[in-house]
Amino acid sequence: MNGYLPTSAVRKAGITHAWVDLLKAFADPVRQRILALLQLPPAELSVGEICDILKLPQSTVSRHLKTLAEWQLVAIRPDGTAMMYRLGEASQQAAVKTLLDLATSAMHDDPAARHDAARLITIIRRREANKQRTFVTPAPEWEQIRAAWFGETFHIEAMVAGWNPAWVVGDLGTGTGLMLPILAPHVNKIIAVEIAEDMLLATQQRVHAEGLTNVEVRRGSLDHLPIEDASLDVALVQLVLVHVADPLLALRQAARALKPNGVLIVVDLQPHEEKFFMQKMGHRCLGFTPEQIRQWLTEAGFSQTRWHGLPARHWRAPETDIRIPDLFVVRAVRTAKILPNPTV
Repeated sequence: MNGYLPTSAVRKAGITHAWVDLLKAFADPVRQRILALLQLPPAELSVGEICDILKLPQSTVSRHLKTLAEWQLVAIRPDGTAMMYRLGEASQQAAVKTLLDLATSAMHDDPAARHDAARLITIIRRREANKQRTFVTPAPEWEQIRAAWFGETFHIEAMVAGWNPAWVVGDLGTGTGLMLPILAPHVNKIIAVEIAEDMLLATQQRVHAEGLTNVEVRRGSLDHLPIEDASLDVALVQLVLVHVADPLLALRQAARALKPNGVLIVVDLQPHEEKFFMQKMGHRCLGFTPEQIRQWLTEAGFSQTRWHGLPARHWRAPETDIRIPDLFVVRAVRTAKILPNPTV
């Protein structure tokens, strides 16, 4: 009959004395109330929740839980910074189940037990309300929490994971190489092209620091790409065309470097009136219309053009109070016909 008794207790006091001590553990009214609670759904409660239900200080509740835990009548599970309590292994023994049934039956008409059960319902409702507040109500806070927990780019990395691992990608006008650590784990090779010396140096440092062994950094411009004909599966041109004197020539160069049926992705500015970008940022124009982009892509040798305006943000730069222009993204496919290398 000692299968449910802790071995240490049996060695110390013998089976008979250990059994008497176990009966003493059951004999306390507070411990009976705790055991009765843990037999009700959700069958697991924290110390704080038990204190709220029993209306007792934590020191008192913790002392009784310690006694019950010593006899394996309750088990403990860490949950973050909280400790959750449920019925322990000893509660599965036939003799202990009989004791639990007797205690529960004796407390059936006890006013304290009825109040405990009513307050347990309140605790369950509070749990559900907390879940709603955490995951539904504070949407702006959730975006901040998500970024703090998982980073600013995890969703982009998840999407890129669907790319073909055999692809060769050109990041044309890579800047400081911000996209390279995101793309590199998911493709065969990246050729990063940049003309500005300071940007080129920053890209090389990033590639070295991140250990991006499949990234090759090349100095060059979009209107004279240092990339062999028909060698790219995907070409990315992000916030670069506005800096180029001849966007059509740049798109023709991208078409030359792409394999037949290779994909071009362009992200750039929609038309705007903020001359600051030409005066201070080195832009050659005030954005592009969908008609301009489609015409240039057709002339450059692309088809299946898809233009999408990114949602308007109406943001203003705090340091200058200028309105930040809206963006667009274009996807186009290089035609299967091999184009002649344009004169540059």
